[in-house]
Amino acid sequence: MRQSLGYGFVNYIDPKDAEKAINTLNGLRLQTKTIKVSYARPSSASIRDANLYVSGLPKTMTQKELEQLFSQYGRIITSRILVDQVTGIHGAAPPLS
Repeated sequence: MRQSLGYGFVNYIDPKDAEKAINTLNGLRLQTKTIKVSYARPSSASIRDANLYVSGLPKTMTQKELEQLFSQYGRIITSRILVDQVTGIHGAAPPLS
């Protein structure tokens, strides 16, 4: 099984939901990790305030668990946890393109 790199993204429909998630979940302790939730660097102006970057996730966390945690705050368009495709090692940096 591929392991999580410990970070991912959650994209909400409504920017107010993203703000609620940041205010509530930033600094939350999950297993032995403390997660950090902040706005992602925008890929487009339309999602600037609704796309969140989440770091410090437990390496065993699944995308379904991520969605369950964040869906309490609003409707999610997309979410993903980045995994190491090559080695399965947690914390390896993704290759530079």
